[in-house]
Amino acid sequence: MRLNFSTLPAIVIGALAMTILLYYYYLEKDFRQNYKEVTASFSILQQDQERITYGILQSALFAYYNQDALAADRQNIYNHIRHLRQSKMLQEELYASLELDLSRLQQEIDEYIELIENYLIINTGIKNSYVFLSTHESKAHNFFPIDSKEALTIHTMVSEVIQARRMLDSSFMQNFSKHLESLQNGNYNKEQKKFIDTILLHGNFIDANYKSYIDTFSAIINTPLRTHMESVKLDFVELSKQDLIFLNRLALTLFILIFVALIVIIALLMLVQKDNIKLLEAGEQLRYSLRHDALTSLYNRHCYEEDLATLAQPVILLLNISGFKLINDFYGTEEGDAILKKTALLIQEYAEGQAIKCYRIGGDEFALLFDNTAAASIEEIAHTLNDLITSRSYSVADFELTLRLNMAISTHLPLLETADMALKHLKAQPSSHLIHYTPSLNVKKQIQENIEITQTIRDALKDDRIYPFYQPIIDLETREIVKYEALVRLELPNGDILTPYHFLSIAQHTPLYREISRTVINKSIHYFSDKPYRFSINLSMQDLLDDDIVNTLLGQLATNPDAASHLDIELLESDHLFDMSKVKAFIGKIRNFGCRISIDDFGSGYANFSYLAELDVDTVKIDGSLIKEIMDNPQHLETVKAIMGLANSLKIESVAEFVQDEKSAQLLHGLGVTYAQGFYFGKPDREIVAL
Repeated sequence: MRLNFSTLPAIVIGALAMTILLYYYYLEKDFRQNYKEVTASFSILQQDQERITYGILQSALFAYYNQDALAADRQNIYNHIRHLRQSKMLQEELYASLELDLSRLQQEIDEYIELIENYLIINTGIKNSYVFLSTHESKAHNFFPIDSKEALTIHTMVSEVIQARRMLDSSFMQNFSKHLESLQNGNYNKEQKKFIDTILLHGNFIDANYKSYIDTFSAIINTPLRTHMESVKLDFVELSKQDLIFLNRLALTLFILIFVALIVIIALLMLVQKDNIKLLEAGEQLRYSLRHDALTSLYNRHCYEEDLATLAQPVILLLNISGFKLINDFYGTEEGDAILKKTALLIQEYAEGQAIKCYRIGGDEFALLFDNTAAASIEEIAHTLNDLITSRSYSVADFELTLRLNMAISTHLPLLETADMALKHLKAQPSSHLIHYTPSLNVKKQIQENIEITQTIRDALKDDRIYPFYQPIIDLETREIVKYEALVRLELPNGDILTPYHFLSIAQHTPLYREISRTVINKSIHYFSDKPYRFSINLSMQDLLDDDIVNTLLGQLATNPDAASHLDIELLESDHLFDMSKVKAFIGKIRNFGCRISIDDFGSGYANFSYLAELDVDTVKIDGSLIKEIMDNPQHLETVKAIMGLANSLKIESVAEFVQDEKSAQLLHGLGVTYAQGFYFGKPDREIVAL
């Protein structure tokens, strides 16, 4: 197409305007960069203050809170106010009026930091004394009868401190001094006096300092510092508008000039071609979408069916992502789609290098199609793909996940259906990632058995034959039963009892699992509502993500406050997806009912020692796979020692599972393990029994 001479002026105007605009663009860029730097500094200051406030709240609410982060945040806010005052933009004459405001703001920050340092000193002493009183309350019965005035007074004191800390209100301790005076004036023998003197030492410290502690805490939380920061920031923004108005007017003028010139040029050059280009693009996109998956850009199932019909001896390699549904449900479809895209890209890059066509069949299933290819060659490709994908980590919602693949090879028609059945068989054997379909797999038989087990579970729920059995947990020091763990069992119509191994993993893939969990919760809490023992119930991440199960538990706790105060919740640590924020929120709710928290199966292949430090945990249950071989396996012994070292440093109680003999019990006692559980001490039963 020839350019009409009349377009030349438009081109000249556009070029001239573009040149002028570039000059002012650099001026405006410098302004915006400096402006962003200053406003970002204000925001960082506000974030520093919010983090300090949050840290102060955590240090007040949690006995074991690491205050190193607070020290770092105090230094950060001090450094950031200095950086702000030295910024290039604020040195200009236009902003000279802000210097006095910034000087006052820095003075307020200095006073704020000094207030925090005073608080941390008092808080450390208060926490130490609180932890001491809470720990030694349980020892009072070693010196006084459990119903004695002294024991009750100590219990009342600890309760008042707990309430005062929980509510951050010193009014809950109005009678604390009287309790101290009552203990001070008692008559005791030598051992009792030593115990009482220690109680009084910490009690007097709390009594003398708690009001100051609350006042300092309130002053930090209610500081007007953030308001003053926002005020100075708004003053800066108002002053900066004078610079911005001038630049915006120039930019608008130049934009209009360029826009008019470009419109003329575009109209002249593209008028004829516009419709044709759209039609070509639409046709190409339609042809592409008929054969490609919209999410991953791989070939789709329609293309797979077309290609399959052209092959003489087709072979399929079908693969999917193990546990992908849980990832999708847990993190959302957006994160799930991101994982699918990354996985598809890895498959596509490898397949293109090998001249192999790959397809997305649907969901998280991908397929590679071969013609007249040896099984050994396809196996090698499968192993290479597995290593390529599972060796990568995927960032999902601030977590690093690794994937596990299930793979199936089939030469039996219909290819897709037989490979899919092989994958279902493989999921029951998680030790392997690859399987060949053969008729001998009896996949249909296994599916039928799963259907029958599901019906057995459904009938058991209908006939009220799902029960919790209770296994005793003993104190290794006294050899007395201190609590019981509720373990689900299914009773068959003939009276035989099925353990969870035979039915629970199948139930977890059906809505029946929710009913099983609710049944165990309801029956266990009802059973122990009139019994003096503590008891525990297991909950998995699947349970915590189910609002019905959580609401059932919270409802039972509200209805049975006595049983709630004796309940331990055992969180199954072996889940490979662990949402820390979800767990913390759940713990916060049940703590209000007096429940305690345990981490179950700790030391298993999924163990993460950081959980103990980050969560408000009372007990860690050492995984039975370590305990069963502790007498013969030095590595297991060292692992248990490491767990105990961490538990002792965090003042967390410990339970050893699967204790089978006296030698193991004595060894564990020597390592400092608090409690033990296993057939050596008692098997699970529908009724609790004495040791």
